[in-house]
Amino acid sequence: MKISFYLFLFFSYFSSYSQEYIESEKIQNDKVIEDLNASIATDPSAENYYYRGYDNYLNDDFVDAISDYDKAVSLNPNDFNIYFSRGNLFLKLKDYENAINDFSKCIALDENSQKAYFNRAFAKRKIYNRTGAIEDYSKSITLKADNLAAYQNRGLLRKELNLHKEAIVDFTEVIKMDPKSVDAFQNRAVSKAMIHAKDALVDFDTAVNLAPENAETYFNRALYYINFKIKGNYCSDLKKAFNFGYLPAQELIIEYCKI
Repeated sequence: MKISFYLFLFFSYFSSYSQEYIESEKIQNDKVIEDLNASIATDPSAENYYYRGYDNYLNDDFVDAISDYDKAVSLNPNDFNIYFSRGNLFLKLKDYENAINDFSKCIALDENSQKAYFNRAFAKRKIYNRTGAIEDYSKSITLKADNLAAYQNRGLLRKELNLHKEAIVDFTEVIKMDPKSVDAFQNRAVSKAMIHAKDALVDFDTAVNLAPENAETYFNRALYYINFKIKGNYCSDLKKAFNFGYLPAQELIIEYCKI
């Protein structure tokens, strides 16, 4: 008889902060690039290059945005905002090493910037430096105790490293801040299942109750029943998962259910 362990679906999101530290009144009209070009012609300051770089970023002109940010940095190498915005642009371009460098510069300039730690963690995770990312998320949490996204992201990283007890602690913090977070209940349920915690089913049930039309919640609960030989109507869950659009459930329906 074939013995299989089916992998759970983890609800994952890794978020980065958007560009910040920009005075919105500087970029309110359609001619902003023309205005900034004129300003740079008469006053080629770091500030003007920074604002033009940001406007280029908003218009998806990333090559010119990088060029302007580079010029702004050369004129003012100690401006936190320029490094932070350029770091975010590097994130968007998936240039994670350069993003890490810019956020590291931000931290050197302001060691209490939780957002710089958060974004550096995001970039580190993208190059599979999970331990470094966890350290940065932890620092971000130290600086901002109600940082829900940092707890969620750190929990997911701990899950990836099979640190399920620690992941459970993080997902619990998310649930305290957002008691209706389906993602957090799902992720905590799976981590609990992996360490054979008896109350894993409670979290699976809660996720289903919070999102009764979410295919993945039913699918994960069915896998819990199957993988750990827990008594439960896994066929009903698999069929609901399939009916709500999760097509891979069909394979398990054929294997385990009378259809």
